[in-house]
Amino acid sequence: MPAYATNMRLKFPILALTLEIITIILFSVFVVYDDGEKHDGHGDHGNSNSSHKEAKDPMTLYPMFQDVHVMIFIGFGFLMTFLKRYGFSSVGLNLLLAAFALQWGLLMQGLWHLDADGKIRVDVFKMINADFSTATVLISFGAVLGKTSPVQLLIMTILEITIFANRRIVRNSCHLKH
Repeated sequence: MPAYATNMRLKFPILALTLEIITIILFSVFVVYDDGEKHDGHGDHGNSNSSHKEAKDPMTLYPMFQDVHVMIFIGFGFLMTFLKRYGFSSVGLNLLLAAFALQWGLLMQGLWHLDADGKIRVDVFKMINADFSTATVLISFGAVLGKTSPVQLLIMTILEITIFANRRIVRNSCHLKH
């Protein structure tokens, strides 16, 4: 067994617990959950150049949320099981990365679209967007599976979700130049 394996047994749980504690604190301070009361059908959730408008009833998006969520947790998780050597670890790491990436994705996209009271309002549409940002991480995870450590995967998740959340800012700044 390599010398770094023992060191990794400490680094990974400490990093994972630290990141989760930070996430819990950020959620308790900044996040409020949508109650579904104020839906007039004219909100765009920061998607200014998208043709998708919010439905009058947020529950109309819930079946799509379920489908994407199943794809994230079951589809990507069991997609990697064909790898004989990494089959079991791929499912476990997929669940860990997906759970953390969903939380981080909600925080990152919400930081760019705070409400007037400085809160991040979580609704079904933002949860679907967080699922899509998680899909980018899990695709990358499939590409580097077996070559990276779990610590590197957590760091990759943080960076990739942050860049995914900032894509709208970069895209809008490119349109302003032309």
